[in-house]
Amino acid sequence: MTTPTPASPADWTDGLGLARVLHGGGPVVALRRDGATKARLALVEGQVFEDLPPLLEAAQGDPAAIEAGPVIDAPDHRLLSPVGRPGKVICIGQNYLAHVHEGGRDTGPGHPDLFPKWHTSLAAPFADVALPPESDQIDYESELAVVIGARARRIAAEDAVSVIFGYTAANDVSVRDFQFHTTQRVAGKAWDGLTPVGPVVVPATRLGGARPDLAIKGTLDGEVLQDDRTSSLLFGVPELVAYITTVMTLEPGDLILTGTPSGVGFVREPKVLLRDGSEFEVRIEGIGALRNRFVAEKVG
Repeated sequence: MTTPTPASPADWTDGLGLARVLHGGGPVVALRRDGATKARLALVEGQVFEDLPPLLEAAQGDPAAIEAGPVIDAPDHRLLSPVGRPGKVICIGQNYLAHVHEGGRDTGPGHPDLFPKWHTSLAAPFADVALPPESDQIDYESELAVVIGARARRIAAEDAVSVIFGYTAANDVSVRDFQFHTTQRVAGKAWDGLTPVGPVVVPATRLGGARPDLAIKGTLDGEVLQDDRTSSLLFGVPELVAYITTVMTLEPGDLILTGTPSGVGFVREPKVLLRDGSEFEVRIEGIGALRNRFVAEKVG
């Protein structure tokens, strides 16, 4: 391996973020510019990493500790979810007021509405995503995802920025009929391979710190169906970090999906749901877009 060139502040501008790429027979974490087909291996003290959690642990959550190594190929079809095995995926419901209203409620929850996913639910940012045959009520949800950079317990909202590494995009695809089987959402939210994440993780320092104000759009087959700003969150990122760390320890690489804006498909008349051949894009200002084609799953 060649001697890496230390990252400079310029390396963290113009859309550069951390991606996870298939390279040399397995995944590696790389520094990739949005849309570029080349990337540089992401190194901490000369070490290559297969996943983001151990890299963030080694870097102590500091982007300046991550060096730019040798150049590798990184086309879209080789990109994986930027975090492969997060210890936790914590999701937030009802966190944009317009989304609360379209669901028939007047006001949002009094506390953050938490539900979990697991790493098996994650999918790559440009992969074909299989629609499970058990349901024809599969919906899209564009979301900003927080990537935790340091171990955190009982963190005050004003200190949350110290444990946030960065942000990426996610599609919290929801199996609506299973979601409403009971009062708990998990059966409709934690399906294998139904949560695309990516394409890159951009450091929070580039995107407004702990309170990013970023345009977020969801587009189905070329039509914009969700359009808002992350500053519209009812519970901002600092409040989410404070509440969650009151309950549990967050660790490097953990994900928080912050909730979806209005415009989801199951409340529309007629309903607009994902079908075989649908293409859905989540685009967030400063991060880029993930774009997935949904295909009928072949079982047996």
